[in-house]
Order: sequence, then C-alpha cells, then structure tokens
Amino acid sequence: MIHKQPLSTTLLISSRKDPAGSLIHEELYKLLENDKIIHPFIRHLHAEERLIYLEGPTLPGDTDRILFLSRHASERPRPVLTVHVTGNFGSADYGGDPCTLTPAATGFMHALLNRLFVHAPEGYEVMYEATHHGPTSVPLPSCFIELGSTETEWNDRNAARAVAEAVLDALVMDTSKVIPMAGFGGTHYAQRQTEISKLTMGGFGHIMPTRDISHLDKELFQKIISLSGAVAIYIDGKSMSGKEERMIASFAGQYNVPVIGQGDLMKMKNLSFSDYMTISTMASSLVEGSSTVIHNIKFVKNLVAVSIPGGLIDEVMKVASEEFFSALMSMPVIHLTGRGKACHPVFITDAAFSPRITDELIHLCVTLLKDRYTCFFEGDFLIIKKIRFDPNKAKQLNIPPGPLYSELMAGNPVRSGDSMIYPEMVMTETEKRICVPQREGR
Repeated sequence: MIHKQPLSTTLLISSRKDPAGSLIHEELYKLLENDKIIHPFIRHLHAEERLIYLEGPTLPGDTDRILFLSRHASERPRPVLTVHVTGNFGSADYGGDPCTLTPAATGFMHALLNRLFVHAPEGYEVMYEATHHGPTSVPLPSCFIELGSTETEWNDRNAARAVAEAVLDALVMDTSKVIPMAGFGGTHYAQRQTEISKLTMGGFGHIMPTRDISHLDKELFQKIISLSGAVAIYIDGKSMSGKEERMIASFAGQYNVPVIGQGDLMKMKNLSFSDYMTISTMASSLVEGSSTVIHNIKFVKNLVAVSIPGGLIDEVMKVASEEFFSALMSMPVIHLTGRGKACHPVFITDAAFSPRITDELIHLCVTLLKDRYTCFFEGDFLIIKKIRFDPNKAKQLNIPPGPLYSELMAGNPVRSGDSMIYPEMVMTETEKRICVPQREGR
C-alpha cells in the first residue's frame, strides 16, 4: 500500500561498533541512492557507542520517528530478523533506565514485520521481540529492527539487504488501518503476537512477556497503553496464571481498553477498529454474551437489526448449516453466535439493505429446507413434513437392529425372514409448523 499522506521523516541510526547495523545501513544507502521519493525524508546518524546506551539529548530532533538498525544477540543463537520497541519493565540490564518505557512506532513496526516476512532469506525466522532494553530517553516514536544472532548472520550481506528492502517498503506503506495494540504474556520471542500481526491488521507496540508481569501495576499498565498508542490489548492467557490474566483484564476494564483476540481481529477483515467495536456493542445489546461473524460488510453507516423466525434457523442448523453459512459469505450481513447457538435468528446489516436481507434470509432458509423435506405454505405458516425411520415399527416387524436398519434408512427394501420389508413400512411422518409472516410483495 503506497502512502496517501505526506511521508514521515525517519531517522536511521546504526552504531559503528555494530557490524550488522552498519551493514544494513550500507545496504539502505545503496537502495536510497537513486530514490527521489523517499530520500528527502530520510536522516542518517552513525553513532560511536552501542545503540542501547544512546541518550535522547544526543539525537537529532527534526524527524517524526527513529529506526535503530542493529544486530541481535541471543543465548540460544538462531538466524532471526526481529522488530521491537525499547524500554525496561524492571531493572536496566541492557541500557537505559529501570522501569522506563519509550514511545512505540506501532504502525511502522507492523509494516516492518510484514515486509520482513516477504524479504527474509531462507532459514531466517521473523518475529517481534518483547520490550527489553535501552535506550529509554528517546523522545520520538521508535523501534529496533535487528539481524541475528551470531557473527555469521551479522556479516550476512544477503540478510542485511533483505532487512534494507523491508525497511524501504515499510517507509512508504499506509499504516492508517493498523490497529495499535499492546501485548501481555508469552516468551521473549513473541510468537502469538507475531502470528496476529502477520495475519491481521493488529500491530503491537510494547509487549510484556510473562516473566515481567510481576512488575505490572495500574500505573505501568497505563504507560504501556499510552506509549503504544493502543486502542486494545491482547492477553496470551495460556502463558500465565489465572490470577495474572484477571489482573490484566481488570486494569483493561478500569481504563476502558478492550481485550481482543486473534479471532476478533480476523473477523474485522477490512473494517476499522471503531466500526468493529460499534458492531460488537450492538451485538451485545441484542444477545448478551454473543460474538459476531462478519460476512460481506464493507462499511458501517447506519446499522440495524433484522430478525427472522427462530424456528427457521433452528431447523436449518440441524440439516444445512454449512450451506447456510456459505451463502451468508456474499451477503452484507453479520450473524450472531454463542450461548449454545451456532446462529441466532437476529442479524445485523445496514439500514439500506434491511428489507432485502430479511427476505433473502427467509428465502435461503426455506430453499434449504425444501431440498430436504416436503415444504409448503398455508397462509403465514410454513409446513415442514419430515419422514424419519421409526425403530419401534421396525421392531414390530421383527427386524433386528444393525445392517438392515441402515439399508431401510437408505431407502432400500430388505428381507426379514420370509417377508420383504419396504422403507415406507418403517417410516413415521411428522409435521412442523413455523409462523413466517408474509410481507406484501414477498
């Protein structure tokens, strides 16, 4: 996505003591050399000291954001390309000040991560890292992009070129639809958050791993949200105790920050976060505790609820749920699920579509039922006649349970002793009546 707004001015910083950062910077110079669009918006700084020990006052202040180009080191070396923002939740073991966080370039980080997936050389993993080191006196939104984890990777020009290409792509990407989030839980390599950002528009600023949750209090939670620009949080509940998860959820409630998961983000498709929250709020008011499945909704303007007879939905869910949901995919509608039901009889759509949608939903249900049963209307009632196998009738005809039952249910006659038994001899007809008020013109 090419940026439709004026490009942000970006300061690229590498350290002369860092072979990986210097190599990435060198490759960026090459890529930018003949680029007349991006080049005017780039500033460069080659620091003499290691990046984790830089101080804010020494950095130029005439840019919109900072990107640190760096090596990545690990106790368990692996070829990896990572993205993260700086800060310390507790002690400052690797630069910066203790208990200090910095502003995150959250949307930019989402773009960098996803372009790394595109350009990463074979054998390299791509992921977010948790917030974990300095510098912490950075006044502007920033992040690190790193190449690791040993001297072999630090001097891998092919990998450095891939990082540079990812940066170049990300610099011009439109990140206006990224949903800024903060993450809680998991390991240092934030696999769940990485997967979420790879598959959805959810992008992470600060990520607090499970090991650091002991530092979390209400004040720190607020800083994490504020400095990430987060409109929602993700909690990796499987990686922490129930007590820890409840504490984080409680803080989120106090600050009115929604807790959302990957499934929620996947449902949003092309909708904005605010539109999705409008839909979720409406769904909760219609069916408390329900969740939504968004189909072909491309905008949220004037949402309304439409209902169809519950009996229709119940009958269709018994025999044709897959076909029903498949048909919904092309309709501008949202269906509600949960609380023991795959689909509630109330739907959400835009007011412009509501009369048509009601008719289409009823027609879809009736069509699917007619494919399986004898159905007809009597006034406002849909009559559904069902013929089912009756084991009591079979028993009266001395037919033993087993293969003969299966044959009869399949519509095939069987022989029992000296008698031929035909399927209609062991069937029972039932009738279901569902009130479907007929609108004029339907």
